[in-house]
Amino acid sequence: MRHTQVLIVGAGPTGLMLACQLARHGVDFRIVDPKVGPTRESRALGVQARTLELFEAMGIADAAVAEGRPVLAGNLYVGRKRVQRIPLGEFGRGMTPFPFLLILEQSRNEALLDATLRAAGHQVQWRCGLEELRNEAEGVTATLRHEDGREESLSCDWLVGCDGARSPVRESLGMPFTGGTYENAFYVADTRVAWELPHGELTVCLSRETFVLFFPMPGEQRYRVIGTLPGDGAQEPKLRFEDIEAAVREQMDIPVQFSETAWFSAYRVHHRCVRQFRAGRCFLAGDAAHVHSPVGAQGMNTGLQDACNLGWKLALVTQGLARARLLDSYHAERWPLAQRLLQTTDTAFRLVVSRNALIRGFRLHVFPWLAARLMSRQAVRRRLFPVLSQTGIHYRASALSRTASPRLAARAGDRLPYAEIGAPLAATPCSVYAWLAAPGFHLLLMQRRGRRDADALASLAATWRDRLASTWPSCLHVHALTLGSGADALFKVLGVGERALLLVRPDQYLAYVDDRFDLAALQVYLASTLGLMCVAATSQSGLNQRSASPS
Repeated sequence: MRHTQVLIVGAGPTGLMLACQLARHGVDFRIVDPKVGPTRESRALGVQARTLELFEAMGIADAAVAEGRPVLAGNLYVGRKRVQRIPLGEFGRGMTPFPFLLILEQSRNEALLDATLRAAGHQVQWRCGLEELRNEAEGVTATLRHEDGREESLSCDWLVGCDGARSPVRESLGMPFTGGTYENAFYVADTRVAWELPHGELTVCLSRETFVLFFPMPGEQRYRVIGTLPGDGAQEPKLRFEDIEAAVREQMDIPVQFSETAWFSAYRVHHRCVRQFRAGRCFLAGDAAHVHSPVGAQGMNTGLQDACNLGWKLALVTQGLARARLLDSYHAERWPLAQRLLQTTDTAFRLVVSRNALIRGFRLHVFPWLAARLMSRQAVRRRLFPVLSQTGIHYRASALSRTASPRLAARAGDRLPYAEIGAPLAATPCSVYAWLAAPGFHLLLMQRRGRRDADALASLAATWRDRLASTWPSCLHVHALTLGSGADALFKVLGVGERALLLVRPDQYLAYVDDRFDLAALQVYLASTLGLMCVAATSQSGLNQRSASPS
C-alpha cells in the first residue's frame, strides 16, 4: 500500500491553494480530483485584497492582477438614480497593496494555482476520485478510483476534503451540513452590456421586484450579470439567457441591452456549515465546510484562506516540528469566521431578495438614504474596506495568539499590517508581504535607534538565530530592523516605541507581540503555546508522523 503524508481530495481553488502551500513547505502530499481538469466555467469571480496579499507571498499576485480586472469603485442604483458610489480604491489606500476588488473568475484562479503547483514539481491526479475512507487514530486509509476503474488503496497521515458543497469526504465522515436553501432561484450570465451607465465599475441595480449585479469582466463592455431568475425556470435543463432576457429587462428600471452571451447558468443558493472542521485525522475546507450566499464576493476567498491557515500547521506537524494538537487551532480560528460570514451574508441576502412589502420599502427608500449618510463619514469608510476586503480578519481570541505587551498598535492575532519596505532591506521597494515571502515564521526585532546601533541589533539577531536554530530548524527566520534600514513605514504603522518583538506566522498573522527582547519568554511561547518541539527531543523520542496522536 502506498503512503503519503497528506491526501487532498478536490482540486478546486481551496485544494489547489492547500497543495501550493504544502509544496512551499516541502510536505509530501497527493491531490486528486475526479474531474477531467480545472474548471472552465464558474460562478465565483471576486478576489479580495487579503487573498492577493497571500498570492504576493507566493509570487503570483502580479500575474493574477494582469489577468483579471481591478474594480476600484461600486455603484448603487435605485431605478435610474445613482444613490451611492463606493470608491474602494480610496477607502483602502494605504491599507494594502491591493485597494480594489479583482475580478478574476474561479476558473482562472484554478489555472493560475495549477500552473504554480506544476512549477513546484507537483501535479493534480485528475480523473481520480475518493471511493471510501477509514479515519483511524493512527492514520487514514483511502480507496481511490481511477478513470479506468482501477482501485488504489492509499494510507495517509492526514486527509483534507476540499471537494465542494457535495463533499464525498464530509459524507463519508458522517458530518452534518446544517442550514438550508433560499427560496429564490438565480441566474448568472457572461454577456455584453449596452447601457447609458458608466462602464468598468461594479454596479448594483435595485428595483421594486428584484436586484441585478453587474461585475465588469475583461473585455469591452463585458459583464458577469447575476440576478433572481424570473418565473420558475430553475429546473429547466435547456434554459438559455435569451429565454429570460426580456423578463430581466422588464424587471429593471434601467434601459439595457444584452448581446454575445458566452455562458449562462441557473442555480439555487445554499447557506450551510459543518459543526466541526476537523474529525480525527480528517479536515474539511472551503465549500466542503461552509457555503453561503454570493453577497460580498467572500466565498472563494474564505476557502483560499482556510487552506493557508491549515497548510502551515500541517507542514509543522508532518515534519515532526510541532505536536499534533496545533491542528486543533484550525477549527478554533476558522469556524467562528465561517459562522459570522454566514450570518452577515444571510442578513444582507434576505434584504435584497425579500418580497415582503415592509422590507422592500426599506430596501428601496430607507437603505439607500442610510447608506449615503453612513458613507459620508470618514470613519465608516475606513472601517468598511477591511470588512469587504477581508484584511480585517483577525485571530485575537485564538489560543495561539500571545500579546506580552499591550503598548503596540498591533495585537497578536492581527494580520501583519501593510507597509512598504525599501532599501537597504529590499533592493527594490516592495510590500512587507513580498519581503517576508520565505515559508516559515519570521521574527522581527525592531529598535527605533538609528544606524549607529544597527550593528548591535544585528549581532543580537545573529545570536538569537543561532540559539533558535539549535532547537528549532529553518522554520524560523530572524530579522533586525532599525530606523533608516528601510522599514520606517512598518515602525509607524505598528506604533513601535523604543523596541518591539514580533513573531509573524507563515500566513502573515502576528503570533507573538512584545516590547521586550526576552528570548526566554519567546522560547516558552514556542514550546508551550505553538507546541514546537526541540529537534533533539524529537529524534530521541522517535516521533514520526504515523505515531503522532490526532488529539
